[in-house]
Amino acid sequence: MNRKTYASILALVFLSLAFLTGCGSSSSTPPPPPPPPVVSIAATSGSGQSATVGNPFTNPLVATVTTGGSPTSGVTVTFTAPPSGASGTFAGGVNTATTNASGVATSAVFTANTKAGAYAVTASVAGASAPASFSLNNTAGAAASVTATSGTPQSAAINRAFAAPLGATVLDSFSNPVSGATVTFTAPGTGASGTFANGTNTDTETTTTSGVATSTTFTANGTVGGPYTVAATAGALAPANFSLTNTFPIFVFYVTGTEGPNLGGPFFYAVVGAVTIDFSSGTVLGGEQDYNDAFGFTSPPGGDTITGGTLAFDANGQATLTLNTTDNSDFGGPATEVLGLQFVNGSHALVTQFDGNATSSGSLDLQTATQAPGNFAFTLSGVDTSYLSIVFGGVFLNSSGSVTGVFDVDDAGAVTLDTAFSGTVTSPDAFGRGTVTGTGIASTLAYYIVGPEAMRLIDTDALDSAVGSAFGQGAGPFDNTSLGSSVFAAQSNSFGNLYAAAGQFATVPGSGTFTGVADNNEFGVFESGVAISGTYSIASNGHGSLTITSANLGQFSALGIYMTDPNLNLNDPNNKISGLGGALVADLDVNVNGTGVLTPQTDTSSASFFGNNYAFGAQDFFACLNPCEFDYVGQASVSGGGVLSGIGLVSDPSAFFSANPTDSGVTFAGTATPDGVNAGRYTLPLTITISGGSPSDFQVVIYQASGDQLYWMDEDTFSLSLGPLEAGGCCADTRQKGLGQKTKPKRKQ
Repeated sequence: MNRKTYASILALVFLSLAFLTGCGSSSSTPPPPPPPPVVSIAATSGSGQSATVGNPFTNPLVATVTTGGSPTSGVTVTFTAPPSGASGTFAGGVNTATTNASGVATSAVFTANTKAGAYAVTASVAGASAPASFSLNNTAGAAASVTATSGTPQSAAINRAFAAPLGATVLDSFSNPVSGATVTFTAPGTGASGTFANGTNTDTETTTTSGVATSTTFTANGTVGGPYTVAATAGALAPANFSLTNTFPIFVFYVTGTEGPNLGGPFFYAVVGAVTIDFSSGTVLGGEQDYNDAFGFTSPPGGDTITGGTLAFDANGQATLTLNTTDNSDFGGPATEVLGLQFVNGSHALVTQFDGNATSSGSLDLQTATQAPGNFAFTLSGVDTSYLSIVFGGVFLNSSGSVTGVFDVDDAGAVTLDTAFSGTVTSPDAFGRGTVTGTGIASTLAYYIVGPEAMRLIDTDALDSAVGSAFGQGAGPFDNTSLGSSVFAAQSNSFGNLYAAAGQFATVPGSGTFTGVADNNEFGVFESGVAISGTYSIASNGHGSLTITSANLGQFSALGIYMTDPNLNLNDPNNKISGLGGALVADLDVNVNGTGVLTPQTDTSSASFFGNNYAFGAQDFFACLNPCEFDYVGQASVSGGGVLSGIGLVSDPSAFFSANPTDSGVTFAGTATPDGVNAGRYTLPLTITISGGSPSDFQVVIYQASGDQLYWMDEDTFSLSLGPLEAGGCCADTRQKGLGQKTKPKRKQ
């Protein structure tokens, strides 16, 4: 073997020995020590208890400590209560305890403090990763006081519900709310007082966990007076007192129409106002109004003051409201105007001017609020500075002294869409009147609040005039599904290209299309019962459009639609029962313009129409040397066979029927025949007879949104008209009984 080979073998032996030595060292390393035993603490009894404030809990708090799963003795457990709020204290101030042989630590007696409520006491021990927790509850003590905390003071018109319920809070001696306490609200038994929802002057309620008992709706009785006291009692405690006042009702009215020839007319005119009425004596106590004909007869800035007047009912159920004002210029003579009224119910009447100086149509509604913030839809109709017909429609937000929104306008065929605006709003006065400036619609708009979601609007500028309404939009938002099967009714004002249109349609869900049937009268050129179809679109703010593409309805085809609260009746804003929902409409066509409404169609059965009682009204334009107009309001019964029999007032300064500018005791008669193809549509040959005069016959069509809400229009060659039929009127005592209440009309037997 040579030296080189021997050296290689020797190196290999050394490497092998080194490897074997390394392996032997690794196998002799000791294992790691075991982990220490886990210390834990648990709440084993005393949790979930309740104690009256200031009293000890029945059971002490018990915690068990274990180490490695075995009881741990001789360790200190610390019990900790919250430092503030609902809590408590340990006897002797000792909040620690030592565990016994079973690992159990028991607290000293724990006493609730004076604050009611649920809370947790913790138990901790050294070495435990988390404390134990005891759920405890301090309950209120015995009732010690009852106080009036909401609903006082406030006022309501007689026979009208107070806006806010009465709220009383019951507390214990430590000012903790007492839940489950019985509270009885008691109103005076005589004089100015009221009734609760149960129909009596007492209402018993139970307090909530907040200690609050809330009364049911409280409605003022028919006696004006106050303040008077409603007492809330809880056991033998001193009562809480609510200060309430029953006031005379305020009604907001608006009308628009044509001034008579005796004032140099015909001219367009509009008037909006608010008036306080004592129904028991038939006395007008005061009010204010704005009048505007854009041709010289315009109220001064701030409006006219209504100084007095009278309300008188005739034997037929119609009424006349005489208003004395301070501004003689309105009518070019005595500062007096007379409105003819047909009450639908105690909160709502249809109106026409009834003194021979002018004629008009509109409504009168009980005022239920003097503040109206929120989102609104609106329309206005009137004349521009060139005395050409103009209409507006849009949506706005009323908030913090300003309005912001968008509007569409049709100024004698010049149509502009989606104009943004903002304006400044003054606070309403005692009659709910205020002004809006800076909108671009008018230099100044006056508003009169009817309720929290209804306002009447009038342009008070000297050289132009318009009138309309704004209605709340509710919670929103809107889309195409917001518009369903509907009845529409729209009409020009007295200085437009005269027309009236009414119809019904059903929308096709998800398609933005509709089909239906309609009638249109463009002053002698009319379409009767023609099929219509088209498209529509509704934006999230309720601002939309509807187009009749079938070209079957004359020049009436392009509508702006402005959605309103689905819980609001646009004809009768105090009615929360029927005819709810829909939209305002502005006709934005090139050759015609006007305003109107869409009402959801919910019932087309003739059985819901026939056998009912209605108040009605209409505005009629007829051919003469100038645009001429008559208006009427009245009440009628409809028999089970569809025979309509009614009586009312006719305002006729242009002498359509006779030389009398006004007539009462006018009869209305006809028989409604259902359309055999289109349920909800009727034809009605209507005969109107002035006392001592010859009958006048009209061909009328009716569209039924429901048995409570219908619209009728005249489609003769010599006249056109449009107006509502509203369930109510003839069978209710509207002089005072039920003022402010919506009553379901009785059906004829």
